[in-house]
Amino acid sequence: MVFFNEVVHGISSYKKIKSLTVRLFISDSTGSVYFTDLFLQGGSIATGWTGHVSEIKWTLDG
Repeated sequence: MVFFNEVVHGISSYKKIKSLTVRLFISDSTGSVYFTDLFLQGGSIATGWTGHVSEIKWTLDG
């Protein structure tokens, strides 16, 4: 099961972020979990997934 919780309090687009806390919690699981990338971007609308450069070459090769 995947669970995402977003809490936003008084965000101003004119100020810089002073701190950011990210917590990853895995319970009752086997195997490996890799939390590899966090992408922050300005704006009110999130964009889609962007491939890593090592993956893009394989996509273009067909």
